[in-house]
Amino acid sequence: MHYFLVIFFGGLASLAFEPYGFWYCALFGIAGWYWVLTQHQLKRRFFISYLFGLSILLPTQHWTGIYVGNLPWLILCFAQALIFILPALLMRRNHRANQFIFPLSYVIIELLLRTVPFTGFGWSRLSLTQTDSPYDSIYRQIGLAGMALVIATIVVLRNIKNILILAVILASIHFIPDNVIEGKPIKVALVQGGVVNLGFDFNNKPREVFMRHLNQTTFSISPSAVDLIIWPENAVDVDVFRNDDIRIQIEKLSQDLDTPILVGAVTRSSQGLNNQAILFEPKISQTYSKRYLTPFGEYLPLRSVAESISKYATRIDDFYPGKEFITFNVNGVKFNSLICYELINDSFTKENVNDFLVIQTNNATFGDTPQLDQQLNIARVRAIESGRGVAYVSTTGITSFIDANGKVTNSLDKFEPGTSIKDMTTYSGRTNVQKIGYSVEIISLGLLVMTLGYRRWRMDV
Repeated sequence: MHYFLVIFFGGLASLAFEPYGFWYCALFGIAGWYWVLTQHQLKRRFFISYLFGLSILLPTQHWTGIYVGNLPWLILCFAQALIFILPALLMRRNHRANQFIFPLSYVIIELLLRTVPFTGFGWSRLSLTQTDSPYDSIYRQIGLAGMALVIATIVVLRNIKNILILAVILASIHFIPDNVIEGKPIKVALVQGGVVNLGFDFNNKPREVFMRHLNQTTFSISPSAVDLIIWPENAVDVDVFRNDDIRIQIEKLSQDLDTPILVGAVTRSSQGLNNQAILFEPKISQTYSKRYLTPFGEYLPLRSVAESISKYATRIDDFYPGKEFITFNVNGVKFNSLICYELINDSFTKENVNDFLVIQTNNATFGDTPQLDQQLNIARVRAIESGRGVAYVSTTGITSFIDANGKVTNSLDKFEPGTSIKDMTTYSGRTNVQKIGYSVEIISLGLLVMTLGYRRWRMDV
């Protein structure tokens, strides 16, 4: 019966992710998991935690196999579910130290999800689901790790006094000041040009995808109407350094509109393929190469194994990661771009301190799946934690403007070509989480080791 219960609780927690977005389901799901764990010995705790993790991962990451088959999706989920066994190994049945061990170990679970193996896959962290909760300001103060600690702490409280203390702390966090201040606005246009086909073959005709974005921009934006035009990732998959006609068309468009254009492009250097954001003003002025590549998407670890698992693996060419962080500058307004998968990398949080943040992505590979909604929600988290407005632009959706509080203020319909134009408020300064970095994870690990040591000492006394 306990196995069925924990599967139910895991499934309940998965409803906190988009497209459902029932943030409170994360709390109910974790609470049920914790309650079941405390009732059993080690062997059962092991399977209970594994099933809980699997019940979250399978439904929320189903989109990863939508066009490449179910086997890669299943391998990913069954492997990551092993990470959830950590509290099962550390807790003891009905032991009072569990109320400390559980939330601290959950922080480590999320740390492992985002780091191992092959740089991890931190997509299905429950800490990402609280953007609409009454305590979403925690992202700005102590980040995703802090949110993981808070939601896991909430569910272990068992008396009114402790609940009230935590409620006061959470309410107080909202009023902790930082030094982020507003600046002058910049008018930005986001162009969602669309693709020829959804799925793995989204870019069989890269010139046509380019023309879609070129034409959408030409027909929807007047000269000098905006300060910056942004195209999504993969809008220009014809190498602008090797195809003069493509580069010249973008330069002419930028010149005719008297507006800089930031494009998402794929180029090839002597080292290999590069996924890049390139700024035309109207000539190429700055280039950023994606640094955090998608394992099994932009490069293949264990290529021989991957090719034996999926026939699609042979179609993946390895990209070469960039090495430098680049700040783009348009008429004195500064911004940086995260390219698709980079938005789940917590280590980039401290870099998002320019006037605003750009996220360029291509969701066509995942068709009409929850991936689109989930990625937009992660962008909302990045807006809150950085205290910056976000220009989120996709080939197929959901292209959106997000304000510094994580609210979507304007968006385009999925799969429909369109242009969204808005004045974005700029900001300067750092949020508190950008100052403290990984402190919450380090402190949680230290406290976990101390708690386990103290429990061992008490047992020996």
